[in-house]
Amino acid sequence: MTPTARKNILCSMALVAAIWFGFQANNVHGMTRAEYRSHIRSMDITERPNRFGHFYGNNVRRVHHWRHGR
Repeated sequence: MTPTARKNILCSMALVAAIWFGFQANNVHGMTRAEYRSHIRSMDITERPNRFGHFYGNNVRRVHHWRHGR
């Protein structure tokens, strides 16, 4: 096996593991996806956890914490 192929396989495995365990970490309370979303949406935008791909909300929280502290 060439080093490039080995590197690609390891990177793919790391990506799959990060996605798999990342989604499990968000759902530690055993909530369904719909319950988790409704729980997140019921929170104030400055109190919500940062989530991958949610650039607007993450930026609002970052600016809020930068201006007002944690």
